[in-house]
Amino acid sequence: MKRSENTFLYVIMILAMALWGLSWTNGKILGTYTSIPILMFWRFLIAGIFMWFTLILRGVEWRITLAGLPSILGSAVFLVLYNHFYFTGTRLGAAGAGGVLVTTLNPVLTFLLVSVVHKKLPRGRSLGGLLLGIFGGSILINVWQDGWSAIFTSGNQYFVLCASTWAFLTLISSKINQHMSTLTYSFWLYLVSAVLALFFVDTSAIFTVFTMGLSFWLNLISISVGAMAFATTAYFIAASRLGSEKASAFIFTVPLSALLFSMLILNEPLKLNILLGGTISIIAVFLINSAKKSN
Repeated sequence: MKRSENTFLYVIMILAMALWGLSWTNGKILGTYTSIPILMFWRFLIAGIFMWFTLILRGVEWRITLAGLPSILGSAVFLVLYNHFYFTGTRLGAAGAGGVLVTTLNPVLTFLLVSVVHKKLPRGRSLGGLLLGIFGGSILINVWQDGWSAIFTSGNQYFVLCASTWAFLTLISSKINQHMSTLTYSFWLYLVSAVLALFFVDTSAIFTVFTMGLSFWLNLISISVGAMAFATTAYFIAASRLGSEKASAFIFTVPLSALLFSMLILNEPLKLNILLGGTISIIAVFLINSAKKSN
């Protein structure tokens, strides 16, 4: 790959990770406008429409085989659950804390789930990273000061559930390339998720979003087109061209951007437990990823 193409991908990835971090502030703001099912439906639908145009522009096959359908349905269930916990958590708790907790806890819980499913006990760096991740997560939740009841306060329980459901989603989607391209998978995942979310929507209020102001739409487009469709697509493309190791390294910038945006836009204070726990959790993720590379 030419150096100019590499540089362009790096710039795109930095923007994509910033949008992932910004999405926590977007979710906090959107939660003040309307119900969570309506937010989920429109987020999935807008992301699906964007992915449809992406498939057309890149000339990617949109049709799927019957064998890939169970993976899409299972993934959609967990994506709907993730977004329910995401919007509920940001409504009750701090957006910056959620962004740091979920993005650092995700890979730790995913690694733990994969280890359990494959009956492979973690050891060495992997075990150290796992234990360190749990320790960092407990600091983020403020267990050491408020006790284990802290898990059930300030939206923390929903942030933990966010990370847990994303771990299951990651496990299901890891084998999707056997049936379809990642872009095709994303399109159908968002479309099916929109249909599932529709079952929980008050249909009489579904079009009330068109009465909302500019702030609502800017935040909705940011989490739908920016964080969900564009950023996820950019990550998949970067992983295929730069390698999964280099692409995954960019994820380390998400907790920082989540904190910065919540401080700048929502005026959320930077708490010591968030800074310390986030740093420890990032080190834990680095240990787990480095252990994977050496295997």
